[in-house]
Formats: sequence, structure tokens, C-alpha cells
Amino acid sequence: MSVKTERLSSVHNAIRILQTFSLLEPELGISELSVRLRLAKSTVYRLMKTLNESNLVAQNKETQKYHLGIAAFELGFTVYHSMELRRIALPILDKLSISLRKVVRLAVYDNGGVVYLCKRVHSEDNGTISKIGDRAPSHCTAIGKMLLAYQNEQEIDGVLKRELSVHTRKTITSPIQLKQQIMESKHKGYAITREELREGISSVAVPVYNDFGKMIASISVTGPQYYFKTDQVEQYVKEMGTCSRLITERLGMGY
Repeated sequence: MSVKTERLSSVHNAIRILQTFSLLEPELGISELSVRLRLAKSTVYRLMKTLNESNLVAQNKETQKYHLGIAAFELGFTVYHSMELRRIALPILDKLSISLRKVVRLAVYDNGGVVYLCKRVHSEDNGTISKIGDRAPSHCTAIGKMLLAYQNEQEIDGVLKRELSVHTRKTITSPIQLKQQIMESKHKGYAITREELREGISSVAVPVYNDFGKMIASISVTGPQYYFKTDQVEQYVKEMGTCSRLITERLGMGY
């Protein structure tokens, strides 16, 4: 067996172990896992040691059995929170899309890029559609720049040191210019890009906060460049800001 195959097998077995825990059986021992998964005790022990070091599992000192750890809870909470955010935001974004007659998106930051939780299109575009999991770069999208603006200095600099892909003749790839734009976006409370990802398409984005005042997502409005004159952008930002506040309020109230 090659080293690569062995590593993949270990990852697969570690996932199997985590998936064995349930509400009915929150605690399991090495022997139980070994029998159930048909793995050698030594293999289970080694994997549990690694999972324990990563806080994905924790050991009950009294029973010597294991249960899912705080890191597993954090991962689950992240998924739950994203889905809860999407559920609350959808009807609000629908109204915004209809009002502005533009494409509206909600996204979160992830490792230098953005992940879209949903996309809404006004009715004239053949109905409302939703896409989960689509990714986009942060350096040439308004929603990406807005999300990046709220990351720590080390994260921002790390992204700007990477090779920044060129998508149009207006894509900005200068780290100095991009950092200036990102800082300005945070100061103004919105970010805007003009034909940086696609020719003829512009976008504006605002942050979404949780009820503790921490930025957790961003909303963007996208459309043809000729609909993004200064007075139009100001109107978009105003309406988007209202939607952002509504999402924050409803998250805090547990809608």
C-alpha cells in the first residue's frame, strides 16, 4: 500500500469513527468502535489519539469512553449557522431582488475566497433560483472585498500575497491598490467593483452582522454596468443596509 493510499484510508476511517457517534450513543469505547467498524484496536486507538489531539473527540475519564469534542461542535454549529442565516435571509433577499430588479447574493468568507449561501434573481429572469456552495475569488468581487475587509491583517496580507487571477482588463492585481480599496470599503460600509470579474457587469456589497456586532456575511447586488451610476449605487446601498439590519435582528430573535 502506498503512503498516499494509507493516508486516504486513515482519513476515511477517521470519518467513519466520527459518524458512528449519535444522540442514542453519544459515548463509545475503543473496543466497541473496533468491533462495529471492523478495525484493529490498535488502528482505532491511533486514530482516536489523533482526533483527541484535534479536539474532535474527548475522553470521559470515568468511563474511559469517548464522545464528540468541542471542535466537532464548532464544525456542526458553523454548518447550522450558515443554514439558519440562509433560511432567515431568503425572504428578505427575495424582496430586495424584486425591488431593485437585480441579482442578489448572500455569501460568507472562506480561505481567501467567498462561498455563496444563496442567489436570488428577480421574476423577469425566469423565476427565483438558489445556488448553494458556488465559490468566487475575493479580490475581484464586491462581496469578496467586503468580506475580506473584516478579516484580520494577517489574513488580508496572506490573500494579497497569492497569485491574483486576471478575469478582465479591469481586474485589479496590485496588492497595494487592493489593500487600499479593502480598507476604504470598510470605512465606507460598502464595496463596489466595476467589470473586474466579468465585462459589462458591476456589483456592490454591504456587510451583515450578528447580534454581537461581528461581521458574518455579506449581501451583494449585481447587474449591468450602466445601472451602477453614483446615485443608483447610493440607493442600492441604502436598501441593502435595511435588509442587512433585518437579517441581524431576526438572527438575534431566533426567527
